[in-house]
Amino acid sequence: MVSGTRKRGLFSQREHLMAARQTTRKSGRQAPAPAKATANTRAGQAAKPSSSAAGRSATTSRQIDQASTPSLVSRALAGAAAGRRGVVRWAGGGLSLTTLIVSVLGLGDAAYLTYQHFSHATTFAGCAESGAINCQAVTTSAWSYLFGSHLLAVSVLGLAFFVFMTAANSPWGWRARWPAVHWARLAAVVVGIMFVLYLIWAELFRVNAICLYCTGVHLLTFILFALIVGRAAFSGIQAIPATDLKR
Repeated sequence: MVSGTRKRGLFSQREHLMAARQTTRKSGRQAPAPAKATANTRAGQAAKPSSSAAGRSATTSRQIDQASTPSLVSRALAGAAAGRRGVVRWAGGGLSLTTLIVSVLGLGDAAYLTYQHFSHATTFAGCAESGAINCQAVTTSAWSYLFGSHLLAVSVLGLAFFVFMTAANSPWGWRARWPAVHWARLAAVVVGIMFVLYLIWAELFRVNAICLYCTGVHLLTFILFALIVGRAAFSGIQAIPATDLKR
C-alpha cells in the first residue's frame, strides 16, 4: 500500500513537471508578440507626426488662400474706386459728369429718331404700332415738323440740341473761361424744356398717341434743365472753380 502511494506521488510530480515545461515553452514561443506590438506602436507614433504635419500644411494653405482672396477683392474695389474718382475729376465734378452722360444718351435717342424719320421707317424697336403708345403715328404726323409746317423735322431740332449740350456739358465746356458758353448752356436748356412741353401737348391733344423714344428725349431734357438751372441758382452762371477740379 505504501509503495503504491509513493508511485502515485512520483507520477503526479512528473505530470506537474511536464506541464510546467510545456507552459514555459509556450510562453517562450509567445514572447516575440509583445515585441511586434511594440514595433507597431512605434510605427504608429512615428506616422502621427507626419500626418499632423500634413494637416498643418493643408490648414496653412487654406488660410493663405482665404487671406489672398479678400486682398484681391479689396484691390479690385480700390482700383474701381480710384477709376471712378479719376473720371469724376476729369469731368470736373459729379454734376458736370451727370450732365455729360445725360447729353450723350439724349444724343443717341435723337439720332435714332432722326434716322427713323428720314428713312420713313414703319416700325420702331420696342414700340407698339397701335393704341395709345404708337411711335409711328407720332413721328409721321404733321406735328413731327416744326409747328406742323413740314419745313423742319422736330427730330433734327432735337439732334442739334443734344449735339450742343454734349459739347457744352463736356469737361472743356464746364471749364470754359468765356461767360457766353455758360449763358448759352442755360438759355438752350430753358428753350429746350419749353419746346418739350409743346411737344407733349401735341402728342396728348393733337396726335392722341405717345412715342416712347420721344418721351425719352423729353425726360432727358427735363433732367438737364433741373441740373443746369439748379446749379445756376445755387452757384451762379460761371465756370467750375479750380477747387472743384481737385476733388
